[in-house]
Formats: sequence, C-alpha cells, structure tokens
Amino acid sequence: MDLLWKLLISNAAITGGLFVIVLLIRRWIKNPALLHMLLLLVLIKLITPAVWQPQITLFSPGPGSSVSPVEKAPVTDGTGLLAENESNANTELNAFNSLRKRMQETSKGSSPATFSESRSNTSTAESSIEIPVSKPAWYLRLAADFTARGWTWATLLFLIWIIGTAVCCFIAALRIFRFQRLLKLARPASAALQHRAGALGTHIGLKSAPQVVLLPGAISPLLWAFCCRARIILPERLLVELDEAEQDTLLLHELAHYRRGDHWVRLIELVTTALYWWYPVVWWVRREIRLTEEACCDAWVIQTQPDKRRVYAEVLVKATGFVSQTQRIPVATGMGASRILEQRLTSIMCDTLQHTISRRGKFLLATIALLLLSLAPLPGTSQAETKVAEKPDQLPSVEEILNGYRDNLQRLLPLEMTYRITAQENMNCITRDRQSLKALKHIQNADRNEVKFGDKVLSEQEFQMMVDYSIPQQEMFLQTQLSKEAVRKRLSETVMDQRYFWTDGRAFHQRRPYQLRQKNTTLDQGPVWPAENLNQQYNEIELISWSDQNQPPLRRWYGRKKRQQFPQGEIGNELKQIPHLKTTAPLGLKEYHWAEKLPEYSLDACLTKPPHRYRVVGRENRDGRTLILVEYLNEPHEQSPEKRWRMRAWVDPAQGYLPLRIEWGYVDQEHRLAWGLSQHAEVLQVKQVDGSYYPTRIRFQEYTTGTPKKQEQSSQTNEIKIFTKNLKDFPAPPTVPGRSTTWEVLDIHPHQQIAPETLALRFPEETVYENRIDGRTYTIGNEQPLPEPPEPPEMVHLFTQAPPLQVAEWMDGNQRNLKDFRGKVVVLLFLDDTLLEFDFTKLPPEMEQYFVEAQKMLLRLHQKYENKEIVFLEIYPPDSSKAKIREFHQYLGFETLAAIDQRQGEGGATNQKYHGVQVAPTCFMLSRKGRIVFSPEITDSIIMEEHFQHAARKLSISLDELEKLPEDEATRQSLRIIEYMISEQIDKVLAIQ
Repeated sequence: MDLLWKLLISNAAITGGLFVIVLLIRRWIKNPALLHMLLLLVLIKLITPAVWQPQITLFSPGPGSSVSPVEKAPVTDGTGLLAENESNANTELNAFNSLRKRMQETSKGSSPATFSESRSNTSTAESSIEIPVSKPAWYLRLAADFTARGWTWATLLFLIWIIGTAVCCFIAALRIFRFQRLLKLARPASAALQHRAGALGTHIGLKSAPQVVLLPGAISPLLWAFCCRARIILPERLLVELDEAEQDTLLLHELAHYRRGDHWVRLIELVTTALYWWYPVVWWVRREIRLTEEACCDAWVIQTQPDKRRVYAEVLVKATGFVSQTQRIPVATGMGASRILEQRLTSIMCDTLQHTISRRGKFLLATIALLLLSLAPLPGTSQAETKVAEKPDQLPSVEEILNGYRDNLQRLLPLEMTYRITAQENMNCITRDRQSLKALKHIQNADRNEVKFGDKVLSEQEFQMMVDYSIPQQEMFLQTQLSKEAVRKRLSETVMDQRYFWTDGRAFHQRRPYQLRQKNTTLDQGPVWPAENLNQQYNEIELISWSDQNQPPLRRWYGRKKRQQFPQGEIGNELKQIPHLKTTAPLGLKEYHWAEKLPEYSLDACLTKPPHRYRVVGRENRDGRTLILVEYLNEPHEQSPEKRWRMRAWVDPAQGYLPLRIEWGYVDQEHRLAWGLSQHAEVLQVKQVDGSYYPTRIRFQEYTTGTPKKQEQSSQTNEIKIFTKNLKDFPAPPTVPGRSTTWEVLDIHPHQQIAPETLALRFPEETVYENRIDGRTYTIGNEQPLPEPPEPPEMVHLFTQAPPLQVAEWMDGNQRNLKDFRGKVVVLLFLDDTLLEFDFTKLPPEMEQYFVEAQKMLLRLHQKYENKEIVFLEIYPPDSSKAKIREFHQYLGFETLAAIDQRQGEGGATNQKYHGVQVAPTCFMLSRKGRIVFSPEITDSIIMEEHFQHAARKLSISLDELEKLPEDEATRQSLRIIEYMISEQIDKVLAIQ
C-alpha cells in the first residue's frame, strides 16, 4: 500500500505542475486542438503507471544524524521515555509517544507513587525533550487510539480516499442508470435524417456515422457511447423547431465530437474523477477540456460549411435556451454550457478557428508524452538515513527482521517470473569420486567383518552379492563419471532446471519442461485454454496450478509424454502428494499455504521459522556493507545430542532485510562447527523492483568430503570406513567446497495478474487423470471412475530365487525344469508374437540393414558362448505356432532351447511370475545357483545409460560423432556397443562361482 500511495501522490504532484504550465502558456496557443491534447495529457498522467521511478530525497537529517529505517523506533530506558542519546530529529514524535504511554499507564491505575518514581528516574532524559503542548487533548487521545489499533494517519487518509472513490462511482452509476432508463423512450430518427448524417460524416472523414435517435423531453443534443455503440441523441421538440440547414449544423457538431473521439475522453474523465475526487486540478482540467472540445467542434462546423456561420450560431442559441437547467450525465458529450455561449458566438462569427494539429505539434506532443507519462519520482531517504547505527542497543528485533523480509517481498505480489538453475562441479568432486572408486576396489579384497553399514555387519550371502554385482555396477558408474569427456562436462556449467512461476501469495501456477534439451526453453508459449491447446503446445512440459477456484485446489498436467497412450493429469488437495516439488523462488511468506515442505537450503526456509528460535547476534561489515547477523538453532541431533543444526544469516536492512549470505552446518556445545559447513548461499545480485528489493541471482555452494591431511588416514581400512559411513571412533574428514548451483531470474514482472483460465488448468476431453483424494482414475466427461485394473503379479527382483518354469510344451518334446540347469548360467528370453508374425523375407529397405546387422550380432554371441556353461532359453506366448518358431530360428541361423508358455490370464503362467501380465521381449539372467542377477529393473534405470557410455568408451566409439555418421554405419556401431554390453554382463555372471 505504501508504494501505491507514493505513486498516486507522485502522479498528482506532476499533474499539478503540468496544469500550471499549461495555464501559463495557453495565451500563446491559438489552436484549440493543441490545447485540448495538452490538457488531456495532464489528465492521462493521473492514471498512468510509471516505468521510470527515480528515488528522490525530500528531507535530509541534520548533520551527524545516522538513524536507519530499522532504528526509527525510539530507544527507551524502560520507562517509556527517550534515552539521552536519541537524535533530536524526531523529538516531537518521540515525546508524543512517551506522553501517550504515560497516559495509558495512568488510565490502567498506576499509583501516584509509582508515577512519581518513574518521573524521578527519567528526569535527565526528559530534560532534552520539548513536549508538544500545542496539540489539543482530543488530538492526543485520537492518536493514542490509532496507535493502539495499529493505524497510522496514512491509513486513515487512504481509507477516506477509498470511501470518496466509492461514493463518486456510486453517484456516477446512479446517474447513468437513470439516463439508461430514459433512453428506453428514444426512437430511431427518420431515414432521411440518418442519410444526411451519413453524408455529413463522410464529408469529415468518417467511414460510417453513428445512429441518430430522437428523445422526448428538454435535453441537450449529445453523443452517447457508454456500454454500447455510439449514438447521437437529439431532443425531438428542438428538432421540429429547426430547418434543414440548422439541422445539418447540429448534426455536424455532434459528428465532429465522434470524429475526434471525445466519447473516449469522457471515460478517462470518469476514471480520474473517481480516483482523484479530492483534487481541484481534476475538476479544473475537466472544465478546460470541455471548453476546448466545443471550440474544436465549432471549428469543424464553420470550416466544413463556412457559409452557415450565422445559422450555426442561431442553432447554439436555440439549443442552449431549450434546456431549462444544467444536466449532469456522466460520459455524455453535449453542446456546451450556457455561461460560455457569448464567447463561442464571438469566435464563430469573427475568428478563424483551427481543428487540426500540424506535424510539428504532433511531434511535440509525442515527445512530451514519452518523457512525462513514464516518470514518477518516489520520495526516498538520504544516505544518512539508511546508514546503520553503531550502538548495539539499537539493533532491530527478530520480529522486525522477519516481518521486514516478508513485507519487502510481499509488496511485489502477484509476481510472475521465469528462472533457471545451473550447476557446476569442481575438482573436489572429482577427487571425492576417485576416492570412492579406490575404496570400492579395497572392499572387494577386504574381510567381511571390516565392512559395516552403520553398526550392521553383512551376512555372507549379502556380502557376496555386493562384491559380485553391486560393487561392479557402482565401479562402472564411477568410471563413467571419471572419463575425460564426463569430467569436462562436470566442470562446465550445466542447466539443471528452468521454470515459469506465478503467485499471489496463495494461488500459484508453475511450468517446467521434463527435459532441458535446449538452454532457452519457452515455458509460457500460448494460452492454456481452450483445453485442447494443451495437446498441441505443451508437449514434454509439466504444468501445476494451485488455486481456491479449483475444486479440489490442485491440478497437474503431465504433458504428452511419448510413451503414454493418453495425456495424463492429477487433481488433489495437498501439494506434498507431488514428489520433488519445490518453488525455489523466494517469496517471503510467513506461512506456506501450499502444504509444501521447504528445502532446508533456501532463503524462505531460513527466515520463516518461529521467531523464538532466532537471536540477533550483532553487526558485521562485509564487502563494504553493514549487515545484521542472525542465528537460528534447531533441536539437538538425534544420534548426536551434543550437536545442533545451525543457520547463520547476514541480513541487509537497507535492502529489504534480504540475507546476503547464509551458512548451514552442525555445531557443538561450544558453538563451533562440528563437521565443517554443509552449504552456504550468497546473493550475487539484488534488483530494485517496484520499490522493493528482489534477489535475482543466488549461488548455493555445497560442500563435500575433503582429502584427509594425515597420511595414516589413507589406509585401506580407513577408506572402507569412510565409504560405508562407519565413522565411530574415527575423525571426520574435512569438508571442502564441492558442487555449486546458481538460481537466476531470467524475467520478472511484479503486480502481474494471471488469467483465471490459466489457474483453472482445464484438461482436454477424454483425458485420463488420477484423483489423489480417493485414489481412483477418471476420464474427463465421465463422472464414474474407471474400473480398477487387476493387480498384476509383482515382478521378481534382483538376487531372489528364480520361480519355476510352467510351460505347456518344449519345442524338442522333452520335459525340463530350472533344476536341470543348476550349475550353469541361464539366459532366459521372453519373446512375443511380433517376431513370429514378421516376414523377414519382405523387410522394408530402411529396416533391412538393421535386421541384417542384428542377426550377425546374435550369431556371434551364440557362437562365442555355445561351448561354455551357459544356456539360452526362449519362452514364447501361449498357443504360439511351432512352425513360426522354427522359421525364426532358421532366419537367425542357429537354434536354442525354446518352450511355449502355459495359458494363464493374458500373458502366460511363466511370464506372469517373472514380470507380470505384459508380454514384451525381455531378458533375465540366472546365476549358477538359480538366482536372478540381471532383469529389466536394470535396463529401465539410469545405470543402463551409464553402461552404454561405458561400453562405447571401451570400444573407442564417440557418442557425439555417432550421431553424425550415416545411418547404416551408426546402426553397425550401436549394435557393436550393445554386443559388448551383453558379453560383459554374461562374462561377469559366468565369473560368479
């Protein structure tokens, strides 16, 4: 409200100055059209939002004064009176506050003895105070009542302003309503009169003339265009008294008003009068605008029909005399008031009037408008006023800091922004991964009792599985991360996230892409209504809206992901139902209404906790700024009660109480960091936006494990302890800066409303969405939920015993079970009907090369492992054709064991036991003891992508160059990588004893 108040007063002050200037130069302006535009510019300035808002200092403190905004509250000595060292700049106000407090104490029943004692203790303080005895008692009582209610004089004035605006709007609406009722009696003019109006309009440059209607009663001729098409309203009785020539001049006058657009000026007058009803300049400007409009229309008439000057003058006399009293019809353009009739008649008969503006005049007006309409200097404070005092007893309270931070940011709401998050690692991260890789190699050769996760010692079977499978996978991942190409990418800046975000403090709308393939991803392209636009414009983009208008309030749109049959969505009433949702944007909210758990490392998280957990430590100088140091301590650590989580923030009261640096970490009982910093944040850039301060660039620095200084800590046992987090009786290694992420605003718009349709986020027809409240699935357009799908059997997991086979028939006629293959590695392949129905003799040209290369790869793998302890076993869907299976084997060039699954449900008995109902080409690998050591769980995870990069690196194949190769060569190289991955996996399983 403070910013709005300043803008309104600033516009009013500039308008007053402009009006004075126009009054001084009007005697030299002979063109009424130019004078009209200058006066209109004065009126428009009142309702123009300013683009350029320079801060100006209205009052400067006296020499030696150094009072900051956070220290304007007087420092007292406990009695309610000012201390001796208080500045005299606000003596009168401070004395008044002291007097008010003593009056309140007296009204509460303070004893005379107590009051006398209080006076004696503060006699020294009162000696420097001048009591404002000129203020009457009623003023003091009223001011005390305002203060008790938390009001200010600015609040009272703003309330009176709003009430006056409401009254003006009500009176205008009442008068418009009455006139609209009167217009029901109007009837269209004759065709001849309407034809003459059209001809006159064409003569003055109108493409079409407004409709002419006749109204009974004593009313002035006028132009009416409120909430309807413009109409010329003429009094019926007056029209009868005029001859044809007089009627033409009367019509021409009103057509000139329409040609000039004066009916739009009436709307501007209505708005400015409602907002600035108390400002005399508005009423003066309105009067002058009406006068210049009539002069311009008089000029149109006499220059269009110069031989009818006398006729037009007689029409004005008749029209003015026809109306018995002044009529007040808002947004109506009439014939002018009778008090200026003599002046107008003299000009019509004697002067040469102009109704247009020259090019030079238009250029002058455009320049003035460009310079003045965008200007709104705001009253500010001097540098001396923003300087922080050096006395410790003048530090701001915790409540001042928390409320100041919140209020500074809330003044920008509703807020719209686009931001992105980038990440960059350093050599400390690379060193950490190299140490982890070294520790993994040591674990493989370590004794089982040395490897502990927490206090747990792994069993022999768990330890063997970890050594044989888990550790090799982690080694492969770390090796991928430590390749030259990967290290180069990790050391360069990478875009991690980018979002469009809007909020008004409660409702919010957010858009984020699923994959950041391009650095400049457009997130706000096009509207989100009608709902069908979602399918065309928001592919691969997630949209989330939270608003009380939505029932339930949460709506989430997934976007059209490529592997989904239908567009998907969700509705719910809790944002915590959506995983990994973080607004990231600092908003300074005291309470988050979105049921969202804030990330610990953020500005809002550190300054939205309960006030009793903070303490103001003192004042520090950092980078040339005097900042306030604030600390926050959490509850003691569960596992280490002697340690507590601490946040330290260095707050700048001169920039909206924003924390310019924040540090997080655990501290011991002596308030020292126990394990080094966990993370710190720095505000790199602060932008002044609409009178508030906003952090537009923040860097979050993470910390990682450093290299131990002592050589004995590099032993094999200590590396294992570090990796497995068994740190009991072991000194924690130092922490060093690791990965850093930068949060940066790309675009920001304060006080930006959003379309209600955007918050509603309607889903297209036939969209399948999930209701998070009842857990059911629905389709748009159908109130009944979709039937619950049958629960599929759970897919078997890694390292579990493989289920037995339930097949209907083996291709060779023999009967087998998995026990028959004990001691051998089994590669279990589930194939579908697609391969059997495909005619490999009629391959399309674009697919032939791929299948030929794939056939060669499978043949090489079969030949490589046919004489080893490995069994390839194929399972086909129920009722598969034996003849088709033989044809497929003939195409491959080799035969393997194959069986047809038993019919059970949709996918077959064995298929359901391994991976549910769905029948799809999948691969399971069983160890010599019948345990699953490879499954689709791996191929569907990120490990598969890392494995692909690992294999390409082993084969010296550049994935970047692979995309540039011809299609046939790229296919051949890709199959080489896949063949290497399969061979490496089989070799690892064969090595397990």
